[in-house]
Amino acid sequence: MAELDYGVQLYSLHDFTEADMEYAISRLPEFGFKSVEFAGFFGHSADEINAMLKNSGLRVCGSHVGLGALKPDKLDETLDFHEAIGCRNIVIAASDVYTTEQVEDTVAQIKRVLPAVRVRGMELHYHTHDLTYLPNKDGLVPIEAIEGRTDVLFEVDTYWAFVAGRDPVAEMKRLKGRVKMVHLRDGTADRAPRVLGEGFAPVAACDEAAKELGYYPIIESAGMIPDGITDVKHCIKYLKKLASGEIPRP
Repeated sequence: MAELDYGVQLYSLHDFTEADMEYAISRLPEFGFKSVEFAGFFGHSADEINAMLKNSGLRVCGSHVGLGALKPDKLDETLDFHEAIGCRNIVIAASDVYTTEQVEDTVAQIKRVLPAVRVRGMELHYHTHDLTYLPNKDGLVPIEAIEGRTDVLFEVDTYWAFVAGRDPVAEMKRLKGRVKMVHLRDGTADRAPRVLGEGFAPVAACDEAAKELGYYPIIESAGMIPDGITDVKHCIKYLKKLASGEIPRP
């Protein structure tokens, strides 16, 4: 069996990362993770982050940022930091899309930021949530505007697509050419998080589709049951059992 390669979204361990990011990162290789996707740096310098990555042997697969970090007065600082840690994938973690005006603002900001990101040899992604797929209060479906009017890539969160009533595998296939990374996540249809394999999202099918489509799979697990480290350890164990056939795929 080929060696498995999964990343982990560090928000999954935010009960540890804010207080001791070095410890949180140091634990991940022992479970089999190969990379990390950051969700904030909590005051650490680029040199400190690089030391954590070097000591752990992990690479950085991406980083979630808010639109505030991409505003004109912050953009160069944000890109300089990510360039310094070798991060090529900048992911807009979320944006307000409750009204047409907010969607218009998101589209405008993506269009403004894309050239600056690309000139650095980086790529800009938009992380999907359930509200990305649902009509907002003005009847506009945000992903239709963002997809149709920008060239941004999408980081498909398979769980949030499921919560929105979409088939996440079909969504991954529909967006082929606009996706390089996906989030594997589990939970109930009413937004209660679960570790992988213990919810109702089609995790196994999404994992298989990611491999077939060449998308990099990143585990996110927001339940922290009983804590973030135990949570992600359980998640990757489940994926290893899927890969070995110990757990049959549906």
